[in-house]
Amino acid sequence: MELIPNLTAGLIIGVVMVFMSLSFAALIFSGDLAPFISQGIGLALMGTIIIGLVIATFTSLPGIIGGSQGVSAAITATIAAGIAAEIAGAEPTAGSSQESFVTVVAAVAIVTLATGLFFWALGRFRLGGLVRFLPYPVVGGFLAGTGWLFVIGAMGMMVDLPDGSTPIGNLSFLFQIGVLVQWLPGFLLALLMLAATRRSDHFLILPAFLVGAVLLFFLTALLGGYSIDELAAGGWLLGPFPEGDGGMLWRPITPAMLSQVNWPAIAAQLADIMAVMAVSAMSLLLNAGGLELATDRDLEIDHELRVAGAANLLAGLAGGLVGFKQLSLSTLNFKLGGSSRLPGLVAAIVCLLVLSAGSSLVAYVPKVVVGSLLFYLGINFLYEWVFTGWFKLPKIDYAIVLVILFVTIAVGFLEAVALGLLLAVMMFVISYSRVDVVRHELSGESYQSRVTRARQQEQLLSQEGQRLYILQLQGFVFFGTANNLLNQIRRRVNDPNQKRPDFVILDFQRVAGLDSTAMLSFTRMKQLAESEGFTLLLTQPNEHVLNQLIHSGLVDEDTVRIFPSLDQGVESCENLLLVRANVALDEMPSPLARQLRQILASGAGAVGEVTLDDEASLEDFLTHLQKMDVEAGQTLIRMGDKAEDLFFVESGQVTAQLTRPGRPPIRLETISSGSVIGEIGFYLGLERTADVISDEPSTVYRLSLEDLKKLEENDPEAASILHQIIAQLLAERVVRLTQTVQALER
Repeated sequence: MELIPNLTAGLIIGVVMVFMSLSFAALIFSGDLAPFISQGIGLALMGTIIIGLVIATFTSLPGIIGGSQGVSAAITATIAAGIAAEIAGAEPTAGSSQESFVTVVAAVAIVTLATGLFFWALGRFRLGGLVRFLPYPVVGGFLAGTGWLFVIGAMGMMVDLPDGSTPIGNLSFLFQIGVLVQWLPGFLLALLMLAATRRSDHFLILPAFLVGAVLLFFLTALLGGYSIDELAAGGWLLGPFPEGDGGMLWRPITPAMLSQVNWPAIAAQLADIMAVMAVSAMSLLLNAGGLELATDRDLEIDHELRVAGAANLLAGLAGGLVGFKQLSLSTLNFKLGGSSRLPGLVAAIVCLLVLSAGSSLVAYVPKVVVGSLLFYLGINFLYEWVFTGWFKLPKIDYAIVLVILFVTIAVGFLEAVALGLLLAVMMFVISYSRVDVVRHELSGESYQSRVTRARQQEQLLSQEGQRLYILQLQGFVFFGTANNLLNQIRRRVNDPNQKRPDFVILDFQRVAGLDSTAMLSFTRMKQLAESEGFTLLLTQPNEHVLNQLIHSGLVDEDTVRIFPSLDQGVESCENLLLVRANVALDEMPSPLARQLRQILASGAGAVGEVTLDDEASLEDFLTHLQKMDVEAGQTLIRMGDKAEDLFFVESGQVTAQLTRPGRPPIRLETISSGSVIGEIGFYLGLERTADVISDEPSTVYRLSLEDLKKLEENDPEAASILHQIIAQLLAERVVRLTQTVQALER
């Protein structure tokens, strides 16, 4: 049951592909090359056949149609015109025309072979995604410029221009009555096709217009009394073709022909050849994206690139044009019910039948129909990017499209491509410089190290928190973003509403790399630190960034220092702030009873003053604690054990860390006097989630779960004191965490 829809789709698509091949050949082999159009048609058809067969057979999505591409053909036409002009200007001899043809054929083959190799390499090394990095408006500018090339090419194909002139430079000639009737009907037909296809997406619109235009042309000629010979003599048909070709459209390139190739003329077009390769790759990936949207199926892009590469290598050997998957024809196939590889194969066979029929068949194709298809393709591109682009694109992107288009019109496509690449680089620099390299802006008020300190130390650090300015960076830092970073630090240092920072920390954890020019801004940061009297700390750079910082000579022990983590850098700054405030880091801690009494007093504003009864209950609670003197390196809590006790630190220091086999441990928190350890697992009955190890000889007090139960049964007032202390410590921890989260969200 699926055979009929697939055959029908293949036949209709084959007819359209024939007309497109004729149009592309007429576009390239026009002007001085017009006498060789029959052989040009043969090359175009053969290329379409090969590419269609290979893509239909090996594509990852059955139903995709492949064939010669208009975007590539439009640029190839400029290459052909340049070669013909150079040879005609350098050697205006009787054989120069033949030499031009042979050289153009060789150039077309080279373009297709080079593009095929480029496609294959992109797919083989999985580099297809790189082409997607070209900004969308630059791609739009290229396609708008391609549309202009189609329009000019259609005009040049339909009208016999004076020698050496171009359509855009000969407007007065184009609007003479005798000339106007040669191109205006094709232009109007193209406008009708555009209006019809924009109004409806019915699959038969384009084929019906092409076939209908041919029938209407000959009906009009019949009613007007014109014979075929008169139409051919008046230049209304593609034929008649020169005698001597035996009716054959395609003839392979022979060694004798290669001996006539003007290789310097081809070399002069090298830049345009590279432009064909680049624009073809962009078009292929755009078509692939469009097909994914149209079919709701993912394509294997690298596989499609390799298939297109192989197809073009084979087509190039036959002298065919660049080709790959056709977005419009593939979509048409799916709408017609084509769901297998058969429609693509049938379409290629249709082209093969036309090629086999020889020049006697295609000689009767009206130029107005071929030209109207070229007009349609060109106007469609211009409509999409110049008209609808005004409504769809941001104005700066739209301006880039117009600039590339105008350069194509005024200077040439090669210069427009070069300008497009320059604009792509400029757009990247401008856009990326607007990306804030600062992920989070913090201070010592909202971000503290993982060291739990004595209460008076924490209070002082909170009061002096603005002395510590922290910037967590992200992305790739280059000269634009680095300069913005320098200005941000300068504004903060000179902000009269905040305390002048003693320390500025730049955290490089999320920085992928540094541009060499960015080091100039970091050197200026160092000079700013020296003049303003603050220390610059660089934390957690990756190995590449670390080497750049060290080899630049930026790091010293006085002004710029490096730490392996942000936590260690913040801890160092906190220690220095405490020392500068004459707070001893290793002062003798007060007894545990006094520390717990201070915790209760800090919550008095919420629950009332510490009463004599509370004092008595606190003393009773302390009698249920077991005093432990631990050595440095001793494990108090082991990850995975049941949480059956908690610890109060009276003196010394312990660290909670996440231990990972074969990897360095991660510090979660460093705890000193006046703090509790393991309370969350203890209250919730969870397993321990980290190891707790003493950093130095310490004194801790242990409360077991069994002792807590006895305490709650025998002395509920003392148990209440414990719960108040734990609640106060947890509340303070939640407040600090909330402040940090709020700072990170800003």
